[in-house]
Amino acid sequence: MITHVGNVSIYVRDQQQAVEFYRDKLGFKVLRDEPMGPNARWIEVAPQGAKTHLVPFTPPGQESRIGAFSGIVFACDNIVQTCKELAERGVEFKQLAEKQPWGGMMAQFYDADHNTFVLVGS
Repeated sequence: MITHVGNVSIYVRDQQQAVEFYRDKLGFKVLRDEPMGPNARWIEVAPQGAKTHLVPFTPPGQESRIGAFSGIVFACDNIVQTCKELAERGVEFKQLAEKQPWGGMMAQFYDADHNTFVLVGS
């Protein structure tokens, strides 16, 4: 049986810039960083303790996917405080935390390649 999602790819232009964003701005851990062919690396980043890891990489021919809505939703305990801390680290927000019709709070932010992510929490 399937137990969880292992990896999710994030389309990026520059893998090193992506590592720096996820590590330094979001506070993720770099779990793997290994050579993968002549001009690429296999990198996995994730929040502490997460089962699902993000893989910043763009396969040749998929460059048009960089800078799009990722479809990834991150969760946090205190969304207002998390947004404040991320903004202080230089994260750009598309939408700050707002109460949603379904009752929760939601924000949206960009990574270094302008991929959009959702953040939910109370």
